[in-house]
Amino acid sequence: MPSNLFFLLGILGPALLVLRKLASGRFCIALSMAGFLIFGYTSAGEGLVAPLEQRFVAADPDAAAPPVGIVVIGSGVSEVYAGTTGSPVGFRDGAETVFAATFLARQFPEARVIVSAGHGGNFPFEPLREADGMKRLMVLFGVSEDRIEVDGLSASTQDRIQNSIALMQQDKDKTWWLVTSAARLSRTIGVFRANKVEPVPYPVDYRWIPPFDPLYFYEFTEGLDMTDRAAKEWLGLA
Repeated sequence: MPSNLFFLLGILGPALLVLRKLASGRFCIALSMAGFLIFGYTSAGEGLVAPLEQRFVAADPDAAAPPVGIVVIGSGVSEVYAGTTGSPVGFRDGAETVFAATFLARQFPEARVIVSAGHGGNFPFEPLREADGMKRLMVLFGVSEDRIEVDGLSASTQDRIQNSIALMQQDKDKTWWLVTSAARLSRTIGVFRANKVEPVPYPVDYRWIPPFDPLYFYEFTEGLDMTDRAAKEWLGLA
């Protein structure tokens, strides 16, 4: 990720200076500082994330025919937080995914709902599964429990999509709505299409709101986070 690269350059530069590689050391330090300043504080990261988020427009639920199902990739729910603090729910980035999925499930009351949100590779599978937390919340918000199917074992977006398609079974060729992060949507739909599934996009969790403002300044970590997320998606599309 860019932030890691800038950090490594910041370490490499002084090391090269100690080794009397003056030109190379100064170059690494300058590149590190420039990267942190430009992508941490300015709106440069918007140039990376905007093309991803603007590629697909959310379908209009009021104008669409009811789908056979809704598939949700990612959750915005932290079961680790809820499980360790005793809180009934823990939200994190992308929490609007829960509400968007619930809205669509209530809008289309006959639709199946597949929730795929694993542990991301950082925590044990049980009992802290994000998908279970999202299912619990959707039930609390009025969605019938027997409509919701869960894949909570996936450690990557690729796995989540593959497992979701497996859960679709005989309905694979019918109309499915896809709820996921706007920045992730291009990569996600690409994997679905490679598996002969053409979902209807419903992007959420936008990081950039038009129009582009070259004079806008971000908080340092916010700008780097946007840049890293966008870089990850572009690398996934490569």
